[in-house]
Amino acid sequence: MQTTPLHRFYQVSGIIAAILLALLFVGTATGRTTLTWIYLQSTENMTNPTHIHKFFLDRLDPTCPQCM
Repeated sequence: MQTTPLHRFYQVSGIIAAILLALLFVGTATGRTTLTWIYLQSTENMTNPTHIHKFFLDRLDPTCPQCM
């Protein structure tokens, strides 16, 4: 009798769970609404980034003594 290694079992279980989750998201109205909401939130955060501060790359220049 052939035994299946534990990591192979985890890998197959993860793939099956990912497929079922994708089918759940695409196949139900609630899932599609959730995917739409996630998409709209991500595009809104990309166009209106309030949490991103400017970081000037010249601060990383090792030849600039006043920058270090």
